[in-house]
Amino acid sequence: MMADMQLFIFPLVWLWMSLKHGSCPAQIIFAKHAFASSSNSQGYSLPELCMVLAIFGIATSLAAPTVSQWLWRAKIENAIRSWSADLQSARLQALRTGQAMQLQRTTQCSSTNLPNGDWRCGWEMVSAPGYQQPALLTNALNGELIVTLSPSQNALMINANGEPVAGGLRLMVKPRVNNSAIVISACINTAGRLRLVNSATCS
Repeated sequence: MMADMQLFIFPLVWLWMSLKHGSCPAQIIFAKHAFASSSNSQGYSLPELCMVLAIFGIATSLAAPTVSQWLWRAKIENAIRSWSADLQSARLQALRTGQAMQLQRTTQCSSTNLPNGDWRCGWEMVSAPGYQQPALLTNALNGELIVTLSPSQNALMINANGEPVAGGLRLMVKPRVNNSAIVISACINTAGRLRLVNSATCS
């Protein structure tokens, strides 16, 4: 709240000082064009120009947090919907081929070992262990999001009937910045049904 007040007050102080002393930082930028028009033309005065710039600065400072929140939410929604779609693709692939599949995390975005359940780098869909086939699809992330699967595991098995072997799972996605409260979870119940909630828990 204090930061927002400062962003709001500083442009107003700048405007007041400019009008009081009859000068404006924009004078430096527009000095070459101040006398370019003919003497009988009607243009904008320097105080008017300062007023427009101040309003623009205030509007920009107030809109910046909203835009940032919107961008983070878009990234989170894109990641969790992609994971949900890839899980559905794995289930359909298992049903079509009669072969078990799995979604497993990738680790290419990190130079250190990731803890179990950390899917920040993305995931891939592969055949069940033992078939040694290349990944059927890959979805890479750059690590800017916190993506965790609980209970902690690095692969989600899908049996030949297209059903997740483990139920009661939760994939939670949120930004890696501490001041953001945006979080979305994908919840899989024991029957394999998936739903998305705007919370860090599935309750």
